[in-house]
Amino acid sequence: MTVEYRPSIAVTGPDKSGLTAWLFTSLNVRIAGGYPVRVTPSRFEGSFHFDGVIIGGGSDIHPDNYTAQRTPNVNRSLWLKIKEVLCYPMELLSYFSKPAYDKERDEMEKQFIDFAIEHDKPILGICRGHQLLNAKLGGTMYQSTLPLLQKKMRIRSPFPRKKVIYTKDESLISEIAGDDPIEVNAIHSQAIAKPADDLEVTAKEKAGISQVIESKSSDKLLGVQWHPEYLFYMKAHRNIFEWLVQTAKQDSKNMGDNNGEK
Repeated sequence: MTVEYRPSIAVTGPDKSGLTAWLFTSLNVRIAGGYPVRVTPSRFEGSFHFDGVIIGGGSDIHPDNYTAQRTPNVNRSLWLKIKEVLCYPMELLSYFSKPAYDKERDEMEKQFIDFAIEHDKPILGICRGHQLLNAKLGGTMYQSTLPLLQKKMRIRSPFPRKKVIYTKDESLISEIAGDDPIEVNAIHSQAIAKPADDLEVTAKEKAGISQVIESKSSDKLLGVQWHPEYLFYMKAHRNIFEWLVQTAKQDSKNMGDNNGEK
């Protein structure tokens, strides 16, 4: 009886909290046929024996690890802030919480990014991970999306409340998720500004905020601003994990075939 190979996928995250994101991400990886491995700073022993990598979401990247894009000051009315809180209760948390940083996680994840790129492994950046991919490769970041939204409400919800529109006719994300605009959620309050030289933005939301980055030179790097793991009930988002796992599986098969020829 032949057992089908399940590629191992490193899923990075924090030591504290992050359990919900891990459970949903691991579920998606398993549905796609992969074997998820949770990697946090305290669990990481310097080993990179993985077939693919997911840089997960979570707290803000430490300012030492990105270049901030300057933005103009914006005055937002009290009524607009009240509407945001009433429509999106998650927004209320931002008024009572200070930015949380995890430099150990930043450093660990930067090593995983280097590993994936140097060894041509598929890598998926989710929300914070999407931003860190860009920052690590030399892009800049908006510390807040509010100056971009100005008088529009900021959406913060785990449910699909935004539509992402492709900015390029042929792209990796359109191959993965289909040609129609993607309905996505929104949780983080920062965003990519200028993409790194080897990256390009291939999808945005109506407000102009970047939602997808891809490599110009490889079809094995993808970053998404939203959290597809929470939208597993929608095929377009399951397809993102399917792409990662199947690419990792094919790479492993090709490597095995090549080794067998030697």
